[in-house]
Amino acid sequence: MMYTKLFSIGNSFVYNVVMVIRMNRALVTRKEAALRLGVSERRINALCISGQLESFPVGGAVLITEDSVQRQERWRGEGGRPYSRDMAFAALYMLSEFDVPWLGRQQRYRLKGYLRHMDAENLTRLTRRRSTTIEYWCRDSNLGKIRQLIRPSSATGEMADTFHLASTDMVEGYVAADALIDIVQQCRLKQGVVPVRVRLRVSDSLPVGDGTMPIAVCAADLAESIDPRERQAGLSVLQQLIDDYHHKGN
Repeated sequence: MMYTKLFSIGNSFVYNVVMVIRMNRALVTRKEAALRLGVSERRINALCISGQLESFPVGGAVLITEDSVQRQERWRGEGGRPYSRDMAFAALYMLSEFDVPWLGRQQRYRLKGYLRHMDAENLTRLTRRRSTTIEYWCRDSNLGKIRQLIRPSSATGEMADTFHLASTDMVEGYVAADALIDIVQQCRLKQGVVPVRVRLRVSDSLPVGDGTMPIAVCAADLAESIDPRERQAGLSVLQQLIDDYHHKGN
């Protein structure tokens, strides 16, 4: 089986099985993406390499998915530099009342100050670079295995009730960058094939832990969705967590 390098995450590289792209998702060229985002094609290339834009080689060209361009359009022109991965996870973990031992005392103090003046929209924007999202097709028989190998997030499984969303068979969750290739091989995941059944959020700064991700992480994942219902559900829960955090005197 052959693999091609897609992009790097920290010191790790993400690979994909070589295949013919078969999808019904809308695709745009690098030039079209650059015009919509108001940046150069060179910048578009950098966003593709970092995984912030989802792209596929088609013939001699590179095409970019419409939904990943839409996600980038949402943040266009917004002020304030996004948090580092460590700081992004820390903000969401603190709102979920989890410890953040990877931050020093001064960093935690500073982050608490930031959260005092935060709203859900701004927090979603500032924490968006905590991971890189990759979507895959997967056999029904391997979906259960996927759930065991990742840390479920968003509205996966029982979390759908928490956000008052209809349950689906989509599996979404987090995985460490250095574990991705093994999961892709074990579960025979394929990128660029529909229907999308698995959405993995890959990070080289994933906090240690097991089970479902903290609720603020799940809410932030939904708040980034281009689906209006998912986005609103995520923002609503995230704002409630922020309000509760304030009321507890943090």
